[in-house]
Amino acid sequence: MKKIIFYLLLLLNFLLPLAIISNTLDGDLGWHLRFGQSLHTEAFPYLDTYTYSKYGTPWTNHEWGGDWLFWLVYSKIGYFGLVFITSLAITLAFLFIAVAFSQKINSKFLAISLVCQWSLTHIFVARLAMFTPLFMALTIFILEKSKKQSLFLYGLIPTIYLWSAIHGSWILAFIIINIYLCGNILNRLIPAKYQLWAKEDTWKNNFIYKIILIQITAAATTIINPYGIKIWQEIIAYFGQNYYKAHITEWVPSYTFPIFWKILIIQTIALVFVIYGFKKKKISLDKILLFCAFYYVAIAYKRQAILIGLLSVPVLNNVSDRALIVLKNNKFYENNLNKKLIYFFLIFTLIILSISYILKTNFNNDIWKQKTVTENNSLPYEGTRWLINNSQPRTKIFNEFSWGGYLNWNLPNDLIYFDGRGTATWMYDQKHTMLEHYFSVLDSQSGLTEIKQDGVDYVFLRRTNFIPMAKPDLVNNWFFGTSYQGAYTQATTLEQSLEKSTDWKKVYSDKQSNIWQRVNRAQ
Repeated sequence: MKKIIFYLLLLLNFLLPLAIISNTLDGDLGWHLRFGQSLHTEAFPYLDTYTYSKYGTPWTNHEWGGDWLFWLVYSKIGYFGLVFITSLAITLAFLFIAVAFSQKINSKFLAISLVCQWSLTHIFVARLAMFTPLFMALTIFILEKSKKQSLFLYGLIPTIYLWSAIHGSWILAFIIINIYLCGNILNRLIPAKYQLWAKEDTWKNNFIYKIILIQITAAATTIINPYGIKIWQEIIAYFGQNYYKAHITEWVPSYTFPIFWKILIIQTIALVFVIYGFKKKKISLDKILLFCAFYYVAIAYKRQAILIGLLSVPVLNNVSDRALIVLKNNKFYENNLNKKLIYFFLIFTLIILSISYILKTNFNNDIWKQKTVTENNSLPYEGTRWLINNSQPRTKIFNEFSWGGYLNWNLPNDLIYFDGRGTATWMYDQKHTMLEHYFSVLDSQSGLTEIKQDGVDYVFLRRTNFIPMAKPDLVNNWFFGTSYQGAYTQATTLEQSLEKSTDWKKVYSDKQSNIWQRVNRAQ
């Protein structure tokens, strides 16, 4: 029975993300696939050909290898292939983090992993960022195992290179390495009698020199890509720009609306036990620094909650050992009949959960024609269909920013204004990013004038009063009431100008979107 429970829990650790991801559609997927298609079938796409605002301008795609991988899978298997590999990446990440900290992958660990995954379902989507936890776990695995066998360290070079080709989060590898490095250097500098943390084997000088050299080598290998050193420039630019962090939902702090409270509770419980372990000298300095650093990052940015969720699993698994001992010593559990009843109930529950997740899984490969899934992910299915049927090739569309990638794929012969490729690093001028200027077009009196000067044919915007998210749960209602609706109930200045203008006519409207067409091109 124990084996049955183990394999059912292992299966659920895969079925949970599979069911969630299969019913999602990332707004940026369209441009990722379009880039991968071009890379695979044509010349390498160094220049922008998707927008009219940056047409012909060089740009750096820090996910170039991941886009090629996504297109390869999509072209051979379809959308469900992307769902499968991203779900598998999440599952493997949680398994590798156990092995990294020498914890057994048993039923208890898998149950805790499943609960942590459940708290993170709001993040799960078929996107390359879902590989970040896996590469993070691999990096930690290599560093932990290198304490006993330094040859493991050389695995950092191919890991970081592959990570750098898949997703821009590869800079985390160097952050993780240097957190470990800092912890070990402090171990050497601070006398043992003053150390408030558990003492582990501290890296010796030659080991420290080796890891510094390996970092330099790994950093050099990342330059072997179609863009060369520009990959570094692109990633560093993210740290120099802050506007997008206040205007893109996944980059705002975790305590802002909507609060994803499940993971906040789990990571805070884990933090309490980390502090307790620190007090009892059961946790080494590098692990304390690692957990606290990612705890802070998860609070600062919603999208990073998955990383602290990953690190919370081994913490909670270690703590649960004591609870399991108490349970096993309970007289009720010692009775064989009671034990069999517990096993039977667990197996029955896990089977029901597995069946429910399978039934919830969307196995349809043609995601672009699934109206319900598209609209549930706040993307404009009907409005886009209208444009497909009515626009001419090379039509210029001023678009809702978050819909840019979706339009890239569905309207490949048209030109939009802006999409997710330029969220942080694309510049309008020397002082303002494209994202900042986009919002200024929405909110200034001169916005419509600029659109006219650009020769735009259609303006495609989110409809006022459409709230692009599910109805807030009880926790968010309790914290925010209806105050969150303010951002969605006031028409933008651009929309007001369009309604008043005689040069523009509203030609389409539904519950999500409005489309205006320019009817007087003489002015």
